[in-house]
Amino acid sequence: MLMNLHTHTRHSYDGENVSVADRVRAAKLLGLRVMAVTDHVEVNRFYAADHYNAVESEQFLYHFGKTFADSVDETSREQAQCEGLILLTGAELGQITSDVPLARQLYDDPRVDIILASVHEMHDMPDFYFLDYSRIDIAKLIRDYFEEALRTAALDCFDVFAHLTYGLRYMPGREQFDLSPYEPLIDDILRTLAINGKALELNGSGLRKKHPYTDPDFRFIRRFRELGGKYLTISTDAHESAFLGYRLDDLEDMARAAGFDALTYYRRHEPVMMPL
Repeated sequence: MLMNLHTHTRHSYDGENVSVADRVRAAKLLGLRVMAVTDHVEVNRFYAADHYNAVESEQFLYHFGKTFADSVDETSREQAQCEGLILLTGAELGQITSDVPLARQLYDDPRVDIILASVHEMHDMPDFYFLDYSRIDIAKLIRDYFEEALRTAALDCFDVFAHLTYGLRYMPGREQFDLSPYEPLIDDILRTLAINGKALELNGSGLRKKHPYTDPDFRFIRRFRELGGKYLTISTDAHESAFLGYRLDDLEDMARAAGFDALTYYRRHEPVMMPL
């Protein structure tokens, strides 16, 4: 297995309580060649709750600056002594548009290899995981989501756009949801990533669901290639070591079928190609 560039450790609020060293040992047992540690850092709640005159709750967690510091410190220390695996220091930045200068500061940290860009929530709303879809105009929500994804794609403080269709992840009956009205907007996102030399992530976390899916699905990976996309990464979005290598071989096969002859990882934000 070539790579898994989206993984979480004990520093992510929803991650398994394992150290980076434990995750490295699990990766080596699987035969992974490259792994990135990318713990959650929600840019819109980077500081403690009182900085925002807010109260922390299950739906709105704060102080992701501490998460960034702790995760990057531990991963970079482990990286310095890691053998038999290319270990990358990174972070998954959510809601980058809320504070672009801060995101740029994190991107420019000299220890960081790779930054994933994510949109986990819309303005004044919790993560999509917490939404009551029976009370929401879903068509508007998804359009708003892709418009925010497009604004994010145009920025230059990330390397990889993660799980492009995250806005659908927790939607009841997502397998029947018609994305065709949004395809021109999705094309704009993919084209922007391609023009700016950014990578798209093929995220396989949904492959272990009752109705398996990838984020995004195969047609958008192929479309990214058609629009000039050069850089593709794969991941299981693993929050537990048990899923660290789950169906990565299938993701590699999908990448080949979409027209990619290499996958990409990043060293200090410089793309490195790995032939498929």
